[in-house]
Amino acid sequence: MSLVASEQQVQSAPAARSKEVEKWEELPVYMHSFERVVNEAVVDVVKMYTRSAKLKNVPIPSISNETAEYKDALTKDPFNLRKMNNLAFRYLHEGQHEMALNVLMRGWKRASEIPDEKIRFRFLMKVCELSYGFWKYKQALAAFRDIVEPEDPKFQKPYLILGTQVWSQNGDLHQGLKFFQRSIDGESIQLATRTLAVTVLDLKKAGAFEAAKSSVENIAGQKDHPDVLMISEFADKVAEENKALIPQKVLQDQRTFIALAVALSFFFFLIVLYWLERRSLAAMDWPSKKST
Repeated sequence: MSLVASEQQVQSAPAARSKEVEKWEELPVYMHSFERVVNEAVVDVVKMYTRSAKLKNVPIPSISNETAEYKDALTKDPFNLRKMNNLAFRYLHEGQHEMALNVLMRGWKRASEIPDEKIRFRFLMKVCELSYGFWKYKQALAAFRDIVEPEDPKFQKPYLILGTQVWSQNGDLHQGLKFFQRSIDGESIQLATRTLAVTVLDLKKAGAFEAAKSSVENIAGQKDHPDVLMISEFADKVAEENKALIPQKVLQDQRTFIALAVALSFFFFLIVLYWLERRSLAAMDWPSKKST
């Protein structure tokens, strides 16, 4: 009997493996547990969520064997959306954000073919989030426009926060403020201030920060709420640092221009020398041709 049972287990193993391979992995949703930050100090939220540099990959010597298997599977079936989704999931698991984005971009415009609306939502949200993280703001907005607003309340907050950030980074004050206002409607002052902390630099870029700050102060019922003041001071400090960087960038651009101008001048100088030399040789050769 044990031998028969063993044979049955062996025969059923491929089917189980096949079912596992056909599974759609659930890509993690941006800020899906945002409510937890209520217990964090605002200064810590600012440090955790505001970004002064592009998203970076985790340094690893090479991808794992499991991820390599997913990559090989997609190579053999390059138009399979499920395999794109699952390979991106593996890349994200290993901190390889850029590789994940590259894979997802291959299926972005076909995302409507994903049968499960929640999987589709996660797919497009990840395209938008990673594009935003790599400062590809126009691409992020294009992806965001493809996302159908979720009915599930636990996904609405991430959707509204990302919408605030993406619209603001594209300079749209009205839409950025609209999404921000929706993200804090009916919320406690603790959650509203943390939402402001996460989106402060984006709103500042669109010129929507002061209006957003006033909305949070209305929830607080006071103008000089300590958390709002701290966020405002942080925004002013970043603005001053960015202004200080402008002269350095201008100087660097000027040096680049001068170097390019010198290189081009030297190149044209060599061309003129070459032309003069050819002309001189032709003049020397002219009498000998005439005598013959």
